Amino acid sequence: MIKRTLMFFLVSAVLLTACSESKLINFVGKSENWLVKYSVTVFDEKSESSKVTIRYIGEKPVPKKIKYTVETATGKTEGETPIENGVLVTGEDSCSGCSVTQQNEKITATITWNDKSESFILENK
Repeated sequence: MIKRTLMFFLVSAVLLTACSESKLINFVGKSENWLVKYSVTVFDEKSESSKVTIRYIGEKPVPKKIKYTVETATGKTEGETPIENGVLVTGEDSCSGCSVTQQNEKITATITWNDKSESFILENK
């Protein structure tokens, strides 16, 4: 019984330590019409997950559809989609066995809508 209890605490400690090593990095950038947040959770040196939040901050009316690209040093997230109420939140993208996003990276966002386009840099905040 004591061996089981000790084993349980040992396994729990290892799992809690492994979970606490992940790091959340938020990159934020703003243009005249858009605010973009790129959130990355780095689990270790070869795996991460990311999510993009795009908010329209320009004058009304809100565009019905946008095309977006968020480009890091190791890849890009892109899409063309309707934007409801001026906000778009993408699903999480994950990778394992990949190069991960670095804290000092400069990330480029490009938003295209209604025959207009803006590109700007996202920085770690």
